[in-house]
Amino acid sequence: MAALATAPPLLVRARALVTCDGDAPQQGVTFADLGLVENGAILVRDGRIAALGERETVERAAAGIDCALLDIPDTVLVPGFVDAHTHPLFSGNREPDFRARQRHEAAPLGMLYTVERTREALLAPERFWREDVAARLAAMLEHGTTTAEVKTGYALHRPGEIELLDLLARADSDERVPRIVPTFLGAHALPPEFADADGYVDYLIDQCLPFARAHGARYADAFCEPGFFSAAQTQRYLEAARSHGLRLRVHCDEMQHGGAATMALALGVDAIDHGNYITDDDTRRLGSGESVLVACPATIDYLGLQRHAPVRAVLERGGCVALASDFNPGTSPCLNLAHVAYLGRKIFGLSAAEALDAVTRQAARSLRIDRGVLRVGGDADFVALGIEDPHEFGWLHGGNLATAVVRAGRVLK
Repeated sequence: MAALATAPPLLVRARALVTCDGDAPQQGVTFADLGLVENGAILVRDGRIAALGERETVERAAAGIDCALLDIPDTVLVPGFVDAHTHPLFSGNREPDFRARQRHEAAPLGMLYTVERTREALLAPERFWREDVAARLAAMLEHGTTTAEVKTGYALHRPGEIELLDLLARADSDERVPRIVPTFLGAHALPPEFADADGYVDYLIDQCLPFARAHGARYADAFCEPGFFSAAQTQRYLEAARSHGLRLRVHCDEMQHGGAATMALALGVDAIDHGNYITDDDTRRLGSGESVLVACPATIDYLGLQRHAPVRAVLERGGCVALASDFNPGTSPCLNLAHVAYLGRKIFGLSAAEALDAVTRQAARSLRIDRGVLRVGGDADFVALGIEDPHEFGWLHGGNLATAVVRAGRVLK
């Protein structure tokens, strides 16, 4: 997990550049609103953007600097994708569950199988990272995701959950994987040692949350869904997390309505994720508040869900929507945010510009981080997409659109 050396100065030239920098509302946003520059270029120094804009202007800024040149005229440069909801910290293969679902049968394995396998793998944590996790994160990066929110939640006891956070902390400076925003998801499911969810929430509050931030967690999350954790249990857990300095986000009303979003919005969480069964009142509050709806269309597609998050209604009311992969072994084994953007256009009717905004600027907004945009002085995290026109984003899908990926000024692909 060693960090790589500082990258040398770099000049990148492309067909076009989209900065995603600005304050235009997401509803109906255009590429002009998102800072489209034809014949664009970016100058990078010390891992940050030193200049960007029209090619001639940036080349003048680069005069006299000994730069490496990346000339990719058949690409469009965009900010590195930000995946605001992922679960890559697991061991074990859940393909049999998918096979059973195709036959309309009950899944034979389920989440507790993943918990069992992950606990076993954590007996050798460095090997678990090397053999199970690192390759998944590297694949995300290769497809253009330069920042990922990463959740714990497959150990479900204090030693395992803390070890998962420690693994993320040790990977923080590793440029071979995306930048990581760690989330403590202790309230993911009821582990086999506990007979009831109230007792497990007590354990999380007493034994885990007091230590999560010290081990690198930025967020706390919970799976607030009928059959998992109730709104009251989740509220108790989230309030305790906030008292320990953690920011809040929550899985909300994914497969049926349970009042999760109503509770979460009253708490002022940064993001509600999924939201397929939120109410009209929840939608109105999302439109006028600071919480971001993080929609997960790959999960909708994988599970064949008939009800979808009210993405357009949130946007029409002035709210913000991110698209995330929800990468996990049981309901969304998808690593590719460009494919998620396609599903966002297909399922939610987003435009290409709205979809790009959703996997960059708005995803970063949901995480309260200064990424997902390209601006002078900002992190040099960007992706060269092999498309002729920005409007092709979310249309061309099924492969890897990332011709080049730059993270912290270093060309990694």
